[in-house]
Amino acid sequence: MVENPLAFNFSKTRTICDAFDDTWTLLQVLGSDLTQAPKSLATQTILAKRIIEMADQGLRDIPELRDDALAFLQHSPPSASRAGSVGETPQPAATGSHSTLHSGVEQAPEARVEP
Repeated sequence: MVENPLAFNFSKTRTICDAFDDTWTLLQVLGSDLTQAPKSLATQTILAKRIIEMADQGLRDIPELRDDALAFLQHSPPSASRAGSVGETPQPAATGSHSTLHSGVEQAPEARVEP
C-alpha cells in the first residue's frame, strides 16, 4: 500500500484535534480577545496551521503542541492583512517564562521542542 505523505493517521489526527481544542478552550477560559470577532477566525487558522505543521515535524505531546501554538500566536498575532498567510517555516517556540497574550491573558509555560 502506498502512503500519501499529505495524509495523517488516526492517532496523529486525534492528537492535532485535541491540541487545537485544548488551545482554543484555554484562550476562551482566559478571556482572550483573540477568541472574539473579528479576530477569532484568523486566530483559529493560525493555531490550526501551527499545530499541524509541528505535528508533521514529529511533535506529538498535546501540552507541548498547545504551548508551542500559543507561543507562535504571541509572536504572530492575527491581523487583517495576515488572516490566511501563516505559511512560514515553523520553528520551535523559544523557551522562557510566562508571557502575556492579548488582553492580559497569561500564557502557559512554553514547551521545549527537541530536534
